[in-house]
Amino acid sequence: MLSRPKPGESEADLLRFQNQFLAARASPAVQIVKKADKRKGNEGSPDAERPPLQDSKDVVMLDGFPDTLPALTPAPPKKSKTKNAGVRFEDEDPEERLESHDRHITAVFSKIIERDTSAAAVTMPVPTGDPFPRTFHRSEIKSEVRSRCSMPTSLTINISPNGDFLTSQCPCLITGEGLGSQKSEQEAQAIHRENLEKLRSMSEEEILQEQARLLAQLDPSLVAFLKSQRGNNEGQKKELKMEQNKPEEFVESLISFIPALEGKTDISFSPHKDDDLPVKPRKEWIHMDNVEFEKLEWMKDLPPPRQKKTKKGMQARFSLKGELIPADADLPTHLGLHHHGEEAERAGYSLQELFHLSRSQVTQQRTLALQVLGRIVQRARAGEFASSLKGSVLRLLLDAGFLFLLRFSLDDAVDNVMAASVGALRALLVSLDDEKYLDWTFSWYQGMAAFPFVPNNEEEEEEEEEELNGTEKSQDKKLKDENKPDPDVARYDVVKGLLKTRIQHRLRYILEVVRPVPTVVLDILHILTHIARHSSEACSQLLDCPRLIETIVREFLPTRWDPKVAEPGILLTSLHGVACSSAMKFIRVLASGGRNATARLLNKFEMKSRLSRFIAEDPLDLLLPREESVRLSTEAFRLWAVAAGYGQACDLYSDLYPVLVRILQSLPELLSACTGKSPVVELSVQRAAAVVTLLTHVTQTAGYTAELNSSEDSEQIPPPPVAWNQVSGLHPFLETSLIKILQEISQAETWQTLQPLTTSCLIFLGVYYSAYSQQPSVNPIDCLEELERLTSEVLQPLLSLPAIDSMWDMLRPCSALCNPLSCSPAPESVVSIASLSCTGGKPPLSLVGSKSPFPFLTALLFLINNITQIHKGLTSKYSSVLGFRGLKDYLHQSWQTGPPSVTPSSAWILRHEYHLQYFVLALAQRMAGTCPDYTQHASLHHCVAMALLSRLLPGSEHLAHEVLLDLAFNPEFLPRKISQWICLFVQWCFGFFLVGSTKC
Repeated sequence: MLSRPKPGESEADLLRFQNQFLAARASPAVQIVKKADKRKGNEGSPDAERPPLQDSKDVVMLDGFPDTLPALTPAPPKKSKTKNAGVRFEDEDPEERLESHDRHITAVFSKIIERDTSAAAVTMPVPTGDPFPRTFHRSEIKSEVRSRCSMPTSLTINISPNGDFLTSQCPCLITGEGLGSQKSEQEAQAIHRENLEKLRSMSEEEILQEQARLLAQLDPSLVAFLKSQRGNNEGQKKELKMEQNKPEEFVESLISFIPALEGKTDISFSPHKDDDLPVKPRKEWIHMDNVEFEKLEWMKDLPPPRQKKTKKGMQARFSLKGELIPADADLPTHLGLHHHGEEAERAGYSLQELFHLSRSQVTQQRTLALQVLGRIVQRARAGEFASSLKGSVLRLLLDAGFLFLLRFSLDDAVDNVMAASVGALRALLVSLDDEKYLDWTFSWYQGMAAFPFVPNNEEEEEEEEEELNGTEKSQDKKLKDENKPDPDVARYDVVKGLLKTRIQHRLRYILEVVRPVPTVVLDILHILTHIARHSSEACSQLLDCPRLIETIVREFLPTRWDPKVAEPGILLTSLHGVACSSAMKFIRVLASGGRNATARLLNKFEMKSRLSRFIAEDPLDLLLPREESVRLSTEAFRLWAVAAGYGQACDLYSDLYPVLVRILQSLPELLSACTGKSPVVELSVQRAAAVVTLLTHVTQTAGYTAELNSSEDSEQIPPPPVAWNQVSGLHPFLETSLIKILQEISQAETWQTLQPLTTSCLIFLGVYYSAYSQQPSVNPIDCLEELERLTSEVLQPLLSLPAIDSMWDMLRPCSALCNPLSCSPAPESVVSIASLSCTGGKPPLSLVGSKSPFPFLTALLFLINNITQIHKGLTSKYSSVLGFRGLKDYLHQSWQTGPPSVTPSSAWILRHEYHLQYFVLALAQRMAGTCPDYTQHASLHHCVAMALLSRLLPGSEHLAHEVLLDLAFNPEFLPRKISQWICLFVQWCFGFFLVGSTKC
């Protein structure tokens, strides 16, 4: 008995076992059975039935092969992936393996028939003396269609009044090309003659019956095709007729076969005149044998535009610059404004035509359409179409899907289309004038606070309440927006709808990978800044976008760049690798979204090192254009001020203290340079105001150090890395600068330029003295003496100036409460896009205008309130403030006039005006108990307090608490007779308010 192989035996043992098995001729223990392949049927593999090939090689035997190909239906058998994965031996002949897998040769070759070329004429080229063959003009080449019919030189056409049919020696539809033989033309002629003989043998009734049967059986499209083929041959027959020069009248149109069967032999035809055509076609022109008059109509001169004689509105048309073209404007055609079919005589393109063009397959057309739409949107937001068009252009575009058209175009692979869509999106979302006024109010009292650009969605909330019926009102709003489709979200909030489409990821890709031109980069940064102003949720989504902030910081806030950028007249081809103020502004607005966002920017994205880089160096030494360097330094100080407001980045104060002192020492030089008005001077004043705002927040943070160190809580908050003794030396610099600025108050132009710096200095003094009085290391008597000195030397002389009196008189003309139309929304404003309606600039006599006294007077009242709160003995010194005639007139009209409707623009403006009213009422509350002659103002201040309490907007809850606590129901503001029972009512109302607010 043969033994089985065991583990550990070598290959030699295995070969020995194999030889023993073969020598014994024993039957194997396992029998291999090949199962039939289901894919090939039950007949087995065809390779097994194929006879072995002969030993002779390179011989192909074709005898006995069938003339037809083997059947390959229903499909060739699929090859198994494991069938050929067999063992290959080294001594195997590759040629034998190829022969074993060879298929039938008829799968490649069929019956080969050699073409008979014995009758073909062979022409040899005629030798010439020219080096190249002679060229032929188009006029020397006869029409190819004419030679196909093999028509004789004479063509007989008989049309009788009795309705005889056409007889010709050439078929009109059948040419015989598809027969595939050399005698195809003769066969076509024979078929044609048989048809004519059969028609002649039939009577008219039989022909009509056959005609009805054919028309009932044939497809109408086939009948139309036969007629068109007959019509295409008319031009060829016309030329043949003209060449014969016969005296007969030229027949303009031949009767086709189907109309002839219908018996329509009487034809009335009015030929077109060649004089009507702008270009007269010639016979030698190729493909002009059949004149198409409808197409040549496009080459005629346009009719003059019709005059508007009715009151019916006409479709608006725009130029390539986005300008509205009047309906009766007669513009030349070379401007490219007449390439449209509807109203061809009118110049310009409608919105519908531009939408259609924006989806064209031609790149230039898509780019041009998006550029024109962007210019139209920009002009519409500026209010240029308000008096000319009926309805809103922006609302019409958004309803038509303009937002998602731009979003789809952002995904285009062509750079020009992408750039045009970015520009149009920037025109739709961003208002540069809004950004200008937001930067202007940064140094105002609480002007640094983030203002959310969230639209007023009252309509959306009402619809949701109707749908939910009070059962799901407590559902999270974020989950609702996630479940809604993108168009529904964008209908009420465009920014939120764009964030749902992940626009931040696409913008990151464009900045990082595409690397567009500087204009597109700036537009993208403006769009991101507007999105960051929307809400804290939008800031979080921007921070969470992978590589977005890293790309902006790395590419547009580098620590070093090419010095050639600062050379005058140089044109930047790429903004990547160059410091940009717009990028710093975007980071600053993003930091305003909250304490957490600021911490992430400073720590994760290394913005501290960027702050040190751009603050430590003077703007004159930055290798950038002068204005751009000042803007970059200003935005760096503003970013630091935002971080210092949260108590962060204060550790940089010690490192950059020499830089800050040097800037404060240079303020007198800046004041002397403000005699002339220039953009650089205005930017330098804003930079100085940003520095003072930064020092205000650093001083406020340092004032809390002693309080935090003395805290006995178990979870003690670590004190900030700046102490009071580090900021106490800033006061002399700023007070001296303030005194010099106040000397220029009578110079209107200089005062308007220096007003941001003056406002920030007053706010700094108010914060400084408020923190100074609470320091344990400060002598209280020294603090009171300091306040008395400031009152007697600075503030009282200031209040006695005529310029201050005129400022109080300017409150009423510049007030938004007294002039509700000053904060009305723009003509083209839409609810889904929040805007401050500053496009085109605010008038000088408005709350944020250049002549507005509100920022300076609010800061002055803030300082006076802090002084009287610390030193109550000085309250009577400021009694003249409440006696100004302009202030009393303003307060009297403000509470009697109804407030304007709540819009993003009105909410932003009224927020600053309510601060001034609160400080006036707070000062009046202190004077009520100290000044005996205050009773004459009590009723006015009580009415103002009640009106202010009813008008405060969300975000001013701290003011509502102060007004309720000390002002609205203050007995000093009310007559003595009702003071007893009103106190009980106040206690009940205040308790009810606290309970209600706790439940909310």
